[in-house]
Amino acid sequence: MKKIALFLLFTSSFALLSFQQDTIVDFLHTGTILKFEDHNFHLAWSSHPNTTYYKQEYLRTSDNKFETYQKMLIVEAVQSDILVEQASNMKLNELEKLKKDNPLVQTNIEKANNQDEKVISFMLSGGHNVLEWNIYRYQQQKNDRGTFLVLYAYSYRNYFTKKEDIVKFLEYVKANNSKITNLVNSAAVPKIKVD
Repeated sequence: MKKIALFLLFTSSFALLSFQQDTIVDFLHTGTILKFEDHNFHLAWSSHPNTTYYKQEYLRTSDNKFETYQKMLIVEAVQSDILVEQASNMKLNELEKLKKDNPLVQTNIEKANNQDEKVISFMLSGGHNVLEWNIYRYQQQKNDRGTFLVLYAYSYRNYFTKKEDIVKFLEYVKANNSKITNLVNSAAVPKIKVD
């Protein structure tokens, strides 16, 4: 249970704002460039805060600041026997609680291409006039180090100063939900390897 709580703590939506660091390490051996939606996403930040948890964030060259990014890819892994269903349900429960204070929160369970995986999408708003749409794809991977719960995620952000910006954001999500969900679903999730 401790590992589940830790995993959820680190995958909280607005925890995506990362810390600056001098050395970026490809802890998961997923590569320094991931391709998505005809864009190259470069490894921009990574963290390995304890023996079982790893997180890597990838940005396009045009999104060179975490504070103002528009699109991001995330790969996380936790060494554990946590089931995909457990992890996704806990994320959905966390979002359900957020709805009380965050009126923009909307969640959806998407159709996964693989029956052993779970895909959820959600929107929410946060500080500094941030609007965020995320698609999380959970899967389990096994390698010579053991069993890992892996999260492959797409994050889209926009920033608002007036009501019209919120309307535009919602229209963008509605128009692109099917396309981006299909891309996340069909992406080859990198096979993680840890030292």
